[in-house]
Amino acid sequence: MNVKTLLLAATMLAGGGPTTDFVYTCEGMPPVIVRFAGNAAELRIGQRDLTLPQGRSGSGARFTDGKRVFWIKGNEATFDSGDGAPKACRLTGRG
Repeated sequence: MNVKTLLLAATMLAGGGPTTDFVYTCEGMPPVIVRFAGNAAELRIGQRDLTLPQGRSGSGARFTDGKRVFWIKGNEATFDSGDGAPKACRLTGRG
């Protein structure tokens, strides 16, 4: 079972339904709001929306458009905007 499936199952068991947003706090940037839709992650960073399809991953759940990457491993994540300076993130809430 992949991370996306585990997060969705946990959300539904908690009564949040399948459209629950996950809030990640990342170093030096606005909070990243993540919603899973099919095989993609929809990210809202400040006023910017970004949809990243699920990519291949040896561990965790990796979403990428070939330039930007959001990689989740448990409660930790990494966001790389494509500038070569990945930001460490941590799950801090659910909306």
